[in-house]
Amino acid sequence: MRQDFISPLVELPGVADSIANARSKVDALLWDRSLRAKGPALRVEVSRHNARASAAIDGIDISLSAWSSGDAFDDSPIGRSAAGVWRLEESLRGQLTVWSSAPMQSLARMHSLVAADIVDDPNRLGRPREGSEVDDPLRIKALPDVNSMKIRLSGLTEIATSDSGAPAIVEAAIIHGEIVALRPFEWGSGLVARAAMRVVLGSRGVDPDLLVMTDAAMYSIGRPAYVDAVRAYVSGTPEGVARWIRFCAESVAVGARLSADQLAEIPAP
Repeated sequence: MRQDFISPLVELPGVADSIANARSKVDALLWDRSLRAKGPALRVEVSRHNARASAAIDGIDISLSAWSSGDAFDDSPIGRSAAGVWRLEESLRGQLTVWSSAPMQSLARMHSLVAADIVDDPNRLGRPREGSEVDDPLRIKALPDVNSMKIRLSGLTEIATSDSGAPAIVEAAIIHGEIVALRPFEWGSGLVARAAMRVVLGSRGVDPDLLVMTDAAMYSIGRPAYVDAVRAYVSGTPEGVARWIRFCAESVAVGARLSADQLAEIPAP
């Protein structure tokens, strides 16, 4: 039997309460009777808001109206980056079944989609880095060496495929935090990390239809708060890890509220 490394994290200060609050907000959204009629329209809005927010966190800051009109995807470096983020966003529903059995395959696919127009060498798409040259838009620094990165990256497979008793939000937070901390790809690791968190929440049944604006919530809480939470996780201390999980749970809770607000604005068909 594999050892369950992440279930004990629920006992860290404030984690259980933050998870319970997040689950209650998500459940309230998913039980809204208007979803039956307005769910497809909400999915479109959630995808657009999350893509725009995740991109902006990494410095690809383009107005929401440009994402809606398609003007975000012009033939410029930032436009090509945005196009990759949108390809990644559109792929997430297809990743839900892949993740639980082949998480590394899922990560490789997500990176190949998001970085296709940015990484010059196609052989580097979806492949862990072999050096220390990485894009670091959040200025986290503290980059693990290649051997440490690969060992910890393989550990994510065990977390994702084991029958852990940990709540899905804890698993999603750790997957997200590890990818951001490790920066396994030369470009786009943060974008993949945030997408992976949503895929975990979807595959574990918390947000099966990807209706929660988790990334939009992180952006609305604030990029500085996100960076501080990442650095707390990277510290490796129990306090830092607890702070990171609480931040991720708050993002789920706020994201569910943002989605509920958006749902209320959608006219009934």
